[in-house]
Amino acid sequence: MRDQGRLVEWFDDKGYGFIQPNDTNKERVFLHIKDFARPGPRPIVGCALEYMVLLDGQGRFRAQQVTYLKASQTGLKPKAKPIPPQKHSVMQLACMAYFVVLAVLVIAGLLSGLVLLLICLMNAASYWFYAQDKEAAQLGGRRVPEQTLHILAFLGGWPAAWLAQQKLRHKTQKQPFRKVYFCTIALNLLLILWLISPLNSLPI
Repeated sequence: MRDQGRLVEWFDDKGYGFIQPNDTNKERVFLHIKDFARPGPRPIVGCALEYMVLLDGQGRFRAQQVTYLKASQTGLKPKAKPIPPQKHSVMQLACMAYFVVLAVLVIAGLLSGLVLLLICLMNAASYWFYAQDKEAAQLGGRRVPEQTLHILAFLGGWPAAWLAQQKLRHKTQKQPFRKVYFCTIALNLLLILWLISPLNSLPI
């Protein structure tokens, strides 16, 4: 199946860049100059393209059989009226509620402040590792193991992981990864419940 998008980043000296699909919910697609179906002018940022998408050996989306599009072929709809800001999503509310509940538990003396500090550090580390993995996926560098991302989420970094997925448009379409990610959320909540239960014999 072919898709359409626009070139949003191009490194002419290196011969590669990135396409943003017209469907903004999709991740950016890597493009190399040799992936054009036939020779033509050098690409410039903003040009409309049509292409096939495949997942390469480095786990990134890559364009193949790329062709230039005329304005009449882009299939873009006329600009609609501005849409009012959407309300917070369920995940946004869940992330906020998570930290509020943790703060209440610490104030009530049911949870150590060190645990809250550790969770904050896990969130900072989680966002940073997602950003590093996104950059590696785009540039063909060494990827961050998915197991590392899941461990950080399990240790409380899942809110920042969700934020990174949305802001960086990374790991949003990989279904096996997403399923494990939501499992880490459930396991983290069970861990918090165990920490505040009488069954916890640890001094935290």
